[in-house]
Amino acid sequence: MSSQLRYLSAIITVMMLTLSTSQTVLGAEPLADIDAFKVIMIEGSELPEALGQPIADFSLAALIDGEMEPIPFQIDEYNKNGAVYFEYGDIELGGAPGIVDLNDKLVFIYKDAGERRGSGHLYDGKIIQEIVLYDKTDTPRYVYLVKKSRLRSDDQYVRYSADEALVETDFYSISYNKDNHISWNDFSITEFSGDENPIDALKVRLTTGILNNILRYEFNNRNLVAMPKSVRSGAIRSTTQMDLVLNLAKLPLLHIDLQLHHYAKSTVYDVRILIPRALRVLLVDPVLIMSLEGNNLFGAELYTASGPELPGVTDGKVDDIERLHVENGISESDGWIFLSTKQNLDILAFFDFSSENKEVISLHYNDDENVIDQPERFPGQLPNVGFKMHDLPKSGPIGFVININFDKSYKGTPNQIANYLRQAPDIVVLPPNRYD
Repeated sequence: MSSQLRYLSAIITVMMLTLSTSQTVLGAEPLADIDAFKVIMIEGSELPEALGQPIADFSLAALIDGEMEPIPFQIDEYNKNGAVYFEYGDIELGGAPGIVDLNDKLVFIYKDAGERRGSGHLYDGKIIQEIVLYDKTDTPRYVYLVKKSRLRSDDQYVRYSADEALVETDFYSISYNKDNHISWNDFSITEFSGDENPIDALKVRLTTGILNNILRYEFNNRNLVAMPKSVRSGAIRSTTQMDLVLNLAKLPLLHIDLQLHHYAKSTVYDVRILIPRALRVLLVDPVLIMSLEGNNLFGAELYTASGPELPGVTDGKVDDIERLHVENGISESDGWIFLSTKQNLDILAFFDFSSENKEVISLHYNDDENVIDQPERFPGQLPNVGFKMHDLPKSGPIGFVININFDKSYKGTPNQIANYLRQAPDIVVLPPNRYD
């Protein structure tokens, strides 16, 4: 169903329910697991009744078990470059501080949407927008933007402390090295059935020649250091502004803008790089790799966007199927990697460029139990999986986003899962109904 048809359907629904004297509607079927924790973002431009008004005035509510209740939400302000705004930063705010502007975003979780409210469902404050969401079955679910309500939800989907270098959700936790938030000290996943920590490390590698290719230098987690500068914590996500510094002989060579987003079931790295011209002249054939290194994940199955249908299986050595995944697996236009550990942990990662500048990307993969790749906590690459970018632009900025999703067990083929995980519900924003 097209967005226009959905809008017309929503208008008809409003008219029918307005004429009805019933105070209840039929309950919606439960959301599929892959849908439940999808993060819904609605720009301020789609919320006309909220534009130009104080962010602090608003909250979100839904009909839950027959009663109107507050639900977790946040409204994040954005800068002129399309990233979450931080006051100290070099990029200006896209509008006025503390005010709902065109590019600001209302953020909430799909599963918190409920049935449509009726005339008997009273609520504190003034309801100013009715937001309708449609899943793949065209079943509508509703949330309500409310002004000047005293009610707020205390639920937090994400709990993050930059000082403790720790993020916790109901599904996973990551402990970072306090001296470098690129390095993971510990990763735990709820209900993981393996005996050991499933992820050894997040690894970032920049290999490049300096002036020529005779000698290649590698910058890794030891001299690529990320430290938090500021944090915006909310009920749905926590965003940390990082200063990622590339050091050469303990001298800062390059500052990289990194925003790290933590959600209930995912972690997102939003990277923006602008290389000074003098430095870019020095770098020869730079290659950037960002990967996760597994810990003894024997039997784990790897699938890629364009690779063979057969999975690459972690067994401590690289075979022909795994080589085909490396050669053909991903591209700039279709860049996802799926790894099923078969131990109650599936990982699905997406790579997307966020800038006009783009470079060739490919799969980085190693399945070798004998390779030591420091820094790491556990020996062996079992497996090491991620994205490889084969150059950096000669001029201008480059930006990319790596979205790492965690789940106990996704349902469907890897291609179906990848396509559906990125499919947002259709959204229609309406004025409040006649009860308001």
